[in-house]
Amino acid sequence: MAQLNADAIAEGPQYRRAFGWSRALAGLTPPVVLGVAALLFVRMISSSLDKAVVAIQNHDLLAWISRLLAIYGTLLVMAVPMLVGIIATANLGPQRGAKRVAALAAAVVISTGIGVLLRVALAQYFQVGSGWTRIQAYLLYTWPRYAVLGGLLTVVGEFYRHEVMSLRAMREAEADRATFEREMVEARLQVLQAQIEPHFLFNTLANVRRLYEKDRGGGRMMLENLMRYLEVALPRMRDSISTLGRDAELIEAFLRIQQVRMGRRLAYSIDIPASLRGRAVPPMMLLTLVENAIKHGLSQVIDGGKIRVAAHEDDGRLRISVADTGVGFGSSSGGGTGLANIRARLAAQFGDNAGLVLENNEIGGATATILLPRGDRRGGA
Repeated sequence: MAQLNADAIAEGPQYRRAFGWSRALAGLTPPVVLGVAALLFVRMISSSLDKAVVAIQNHDLLAWISRLLAIYGTLLVMAVPMLVGIIATANLGPQRGAKRVAALAAAVVISTGIGVLLRVALAQYFQVGSGWTRIQAYLLYTWPRYAVLGGLLTVVGEFYRHEVMSLRAMREAEADRATFEREMVEARLQVLQAQIEPHFLFNTLANVRRLYEKDRGGGRMMLENLMRYLEVALPRMRDSISTLGRDAELIEAFLRIQQVRMGRRLAYSIDIPASLRGRAVPPMMLLTLVENAIKHGLSQVIDGGKIRVAAHEDDGRLRISVADTGVGFGSSSGGGTGLANIRARLAAQFGDNAGLVLENNEIGGATATILLPRGDRRGGA
């Protein structure tokens, strides 16, 4: 380990230098290099067409081509410090305002001057062109001309840079907006779920207290069942997703509590196929419907009745129903806290793809059905 750390320290400056060059030359891509090379080639051909005609007339075309390639090599050498200087300044220099304009302008002028000097030196060495004998013409004519060309390319690059930055900022803003909306929906769901939890818990505790006053043995049994229920339910109440199987366990524990209170007045059945028990569903909704069926349906009937919980798929949609043999829905039914919260949670999480349907049964009682869109068959916490 010590040897590895020593090697890392020894190689650190090399990594930093590599990182520095990588940052300085970011944007010097093959398309950029090829574009500049093509531009210089077109510029060279356009200025040498008259000499090409003379070479053809004198049957000296090969010599003209050879000379043209040599001149093109000097142009490429001149372009190297221009590209490196301008791009490095754009990446490492000021990123906005008048300071950036001044830095880029200085980089264009200085790098072009260095490139011109390299071109003159190369021409002198390979005896291509006039070399140092016409240095004054290079400085007074070639330098300003290519400095203007470099400046125009820099302006184009800056416009492209601003366009890329604007698109990036727009994408980031869109991503932030989507994240904000998702967090708002999640926060709203948590608030609605927090409203539901006390709603049924307080009602259950009130039932325990009333039963304990009348029948201590029954109250004790109901309290034990409630403790078992809470042991199962509490770790899952803050989950954003549940499964039909988990909700079935909670419902059965809850109904056992209610059977202690109601005795023979309550019967129930849970018909959820094993193939659907892994389906992901919003937590606590089904339990709220069961509690609602007992409180507003069976409790209003002297002889009580039966609750049937069922689930099945219909054209890819999951239908979860809670039916009772109670008094049914009246004209003012369906507007309670529990049902209102279920509707709000479904709308917030699924939009128009989910809903809650309330209807009276032909033989008495009512059925509440939650419709959910096709979803993941794997349960999640």
